Amino acid sequence: MNIWIFILNLSIVKISIANPSVAPHVKQNVTAYFDSGDLDTFYTTFFSHPANKFSVLLSKIPGLKKELKKRSFDSIPIEYFASKPLLEIARSISARKLSAKITDAVWHHAELSFDKWVAKQIEAGTIDVVHTYEHCALATLKKAKQKGIYTIYEQLSQHHAFFTKLANQQLLLYPDLRTIDNDLLVNDKAKKRNVRRDNELKLADVTLCNSSFTKKTLVDAGIDEGKITVIPLAFPKPIKKVRNRSKNEPVKFLYAGNQSLRKGIHLLYEAWKTCNFKTNEAELWLIGKMQLPEHLRMDLPGKVVIKNTIPHEELLALYSEADIFVLPTLADGFGMVITESMSQGTPVITTENSAGPDIIKHDESGWIIPAGDLNALVKQMKTIVENAAALDKFSTAALMSAHRWQWPDYRKLLSQKISSLYKMNLESFNAV
Repeated sequence: MNIWIFILNLSIVKISIANPSVAPHVKQNVTAYFDSGDLDTFYTTFFSHPANKFSVLLSKIPGLKKELKKRSFDSIPIEYFASKPLLEIARSISARKLSAKITDAVWHHAELSFDKWVAKQIEAGTIDVVHTYEHCALATLKKAKQKGIYTIYEQLSQHHAFFTKLANQQLLLYPDLRTIDNDLLVNDKAKKRNVRRDNELKLADVTLCNSSFTKKTLVDAGIDEGKITVIPLAFPKPIKKVRNRSKNEPVKFLYAGNQSLRKGIHLLYEAWKTCNFKTNEAELWLIGKMQLPEHLRMDLPGKVVIKNTIPHEELLALYSEADIFVLPTLADGFGMVITESMSQGTPVITTENSAGPDIIKHDESGWIIPAGDLNALVKQMKTIVENAAALDKFSTAALMSAHRWQWPDYRKLLSQKISSLYKMNLESFNAV
């Protein structure tokens, strides 16, 4: 019996995961380790759970129901959580009430404070692996190295060198894009943060990213390709079948998310003006917070529907009502709106600077265009409108792709891959 307990203990890898967010992909990572029996602790900030006395208390405050719902994470027992919530609450309030500059300063302080707190918690012998995330991991990675703990560093976005060059190019090409928000992307403070990210990358045993595009930017920046693992995020639960389009209805193009430089939304505005579709040919729906000067989307021709942030349930309904989702992103480490849209049977136009090439077959389940290429975007939108009768075929292909890669598949692969990498490292270490 003791032998079997020994073998069982060898098969379990004790993993702690640290992220100040409880975003959907973070929940999936935590759940993956819980399902495999490897989860030790999830270090986070502000979350909602029926057994979390702090969030239960906050739920009694009018107006906080929506925020608490977004931060709900009740699928694993409360004893696996460790939290430091106050600075994240301050950041959340700042994002709604104060300027971008102040919010950025609060975020920066909160990230570093969280990292230092996590570093104080982890100890060798308690865990084998710590899974961290970019910009909030330097102190944690240093502590892990001292203690001989194996480190996973998740790089959610493209390497900063790629994006800094791209952002500066866009600001030269389109001077009207310059705002306080965009200046924060390339100012001196951003440069110091990027040095921090570089130091994190150097310390990590494995860098985990969610797209081949992100991997390419890391390799181009000199990161050892052998240390990089790519696991694309999964699709949400897909609908059963696509809706039947009326032959006479206009093609509905949808964009959802922050309307920002990074997302290339200014190119969509220009493309829409150039296409100049009649109202019976096409419509454009723009959903999300405007982070660029408002005048850039003034005088858009034809039928254009503009809404600010909407509940996620309403957005899912819009996905299925739309015919095409357009994401002309300049740089996205993944782009979860792509998988959300395809799960609702809506094919996507996006760029090679996203997870698009990993999950879309061009001109079959969607379309991949060069990033920053206005002419390519115009041509693709016009081609779709001219061949609207073929949209049902693309919708079906998009939905089939969603069925093939679901979150249980992702969780299983993630836990197996991390466990395998750790054990290979252990074998290499013992062989020396």
